[in-house]
Amino acid sequence: MLQTCPRLKVLDVSSYYPSINAIIPKYICKWKNLDILRVGRFYVDKILPQIRLHCNNFICLSAAYNYFQGDDAAFLVASLPELKYLDQHGGFIEKEDVVKILKGCKQLVHLDIRECGFL
Repeated sequence: MLQTCPRLKVLDVSSYYPSINAIIPKYICKWKNLDILRVGRFYVDKILPQIRLHCNNFICLSAAYNYFQGDDAAFLVASLPELKYLDQHGGFIEKEDVVKILKGCKQLVHLDIRECGFL
């Protein structure tokens, strides 16, 4: 099904098992119109570069209950500096990473970090 939707604009797989996130990177190149992606736990280093390369109008990433660790925030900023909406509620993130995101994603108009645990 995923490969037969080249005009896909919104993909919500937030309630699926993490295994679905493992196959997303190989299909993103087919979704040139993808604007919004909602995922559960996901592979930052595999998904974000593919979005950067193939989805020119991408504006919203929802990764609720995800853990931003290490260089994930810097990687997010480098991959998606034009991001407008980021939903990270219920996850874990370092306070310094929130600052990196706010400074690096200059077009960000909505950042949801409610109920986040701060590392």
